[in-house]
Amino acid sequence: MQRRDFLRRTLELSAAGLIVPSALQRGSFLSPKTASASSGDPFAGQILVIINLNGGNDGLNTVVPYNDAAYSAARPTLAFQPGEVLQIEPLMGTGLHPAMTGFESLYNSGELAIVQGVGYPNMNLSHFRGTDIWFSGSSEDQIVETGWLARFIEKIFVEFPDQLPTAPYGLQQSLAHRIPMQGDRGVTGVIVDNPDTFYQLVGTNYTGEYNDDPPETRGGDELEYLREIDTAAFEYAEAIQDAADNGTNTVNYPATNLGFQLEIVAKLISGSLGTPIFLTAEYGFDTHATQDAAHAGLLGSLGASVQAFMQDLENQGLKERVLVVTQSEFGRRVGENGSFGTDHGTAAPMFLIGQQVLGGMYGANPDLLNLDQNGNLLVQNDYRAIYSSILQGHFGASASMAQEVLFGDYGTLDFLNPVSSTEGNGLPRAHKLHPVEPNPIRLADKPAVRVRFDLPADERVLLEVFDIQGRRVGDLADRVFPGGAHQVQWQPENLTAGTYILRMTARGWQRSTKAVVIP
Repeated sequence: MQRRDFLRRTLELSAAGLIVPSALQRGSFLSPKTASASSGDPFAGQILVIINLNGGNDGLNTVVPYNDAAYSAARPTLAFQPGEVLQIEPLMGTGLHPAMTGFESLYNSGELAIVQGVGYPNMNLSHFRGTDIWFSGSSEDQIVETGWLARFIEKIFVEFPDQLPTAPYGLQQSLAHRIPMQGDRGVTGVIVDNPDTFYQLVGTNYTGEYNDDPPETRGGDELEYLREIDTAAFEYAEAIQDAADNGTNTVNYPATNLGFQLEIVAKLISGSLGTPIFLTAEYGFDTHATQDAAHAGLLGSLGASVQAFMQDLENQGLKERVLVVTQSEFGRRVGENGSFGTDHGTAAPMFLIGQQVLGGMYGANPDLLNLDQNGNLLVQNDYRAIYSSILQGHFGASASMAQEVLFGDYGTLDFLNPVSSTEGNGLPRAHKLHPVEPNPIRLADKPAVRVRFDLPADERVLLEVFDIQGRRVGDLADRVFPGGAHQVQWQPENLTAGTYILRMTARGWQRSTKAVVIP
């Protein structure tokens, strides 16, 4: 093989986004097909899909405090009126951007959690540095070159990189950032925007079996090592392409950048690729000027693309394994600027979507009158608490492992049913209020509506019903229930058609769900 041909192939693979372990020892490299089968699946089939909202998403016009006078005053042209937003929590005065009908549907079904005010102390408002911090899982004053996901991969798969899996542990799309998959022992994933293009590029440059032996020199050792990487590159490309060929999609996705990415992810999951972590990205959230139309388009794509993705997975019996998380390097300032946009700010909401998600609102509407010294929003929830919750609640990691990965103990939030839904004593691990059934409720059918909830221990439960104006119109229960799963019958024959909120309160824990009553 000519040296110039090897260099050309190496550069083209790099351009394609192939990432190979940088810490492999010469002579110890095993191709994916020869990796030990004894390792099994250390991730137990669980899958995490991260959607990075590049540019700094405006949280206040995404999860809207529409009844807050300070919000309207700070944004004379950008603020939404109460009648314009999707009022998902009328008792809190909280709504979604009107373009996010897909997320409204997921929220009403109990599969969407919104964590308010996410960030970290002394947030860095540089796009590049802020993104590095989020992907590394570090603090503002730390320079960390590894990603929190890659560190977790290395913790759970101790044989890496001496042995490689049959499919990459991480797959990035539309996101050429090196930190997410960079670990202490090597790089744990690949960047593939389109499996067909990736396979064609790698396959075109792959020479197959080499018919000459490298010389027994230092240069020969280097050449042998690079040939091994060349072989692994082809086999990973082949595994990804096989999954794309064997997978399927059952719904139509929005014709947007994010829609295209999630369509590919669903097909690869359907095709049994075996990759546990997918990173996707949408660009354009740096809305310094004329924010209104651009932001609406981006959020509309986000809501519709994720809704299509979850429906696709549900149709194929795959939804229970998948958790979708959104993140952005920072939020925006409270007030709009002179260009009808918003500038770099601090805390913002995060969304978590999945069948295991305990849907609802986590945290309060941001306090727009109590700001930091720079006039920015205060942080309610450290982003590493969410990461820790994902590691423990979705992947089943121990608390000590999560603390090692994240360089500290940041606590957890209860937005996930753990991988195992019950303790050893058979009781649920966490509180949960399920969506009412049926919904909508047709009065003509005189239905007995089922209200289901779970309790991890014996405790008093208050179930209340409110109308859309926040007026309490009835109580369904106010008594002590034993730990376990319960069902209460509700017969709303005295109500008029409209939207109602059912709220459950138990030992300081509170969640609500919507019920639509029709004639």
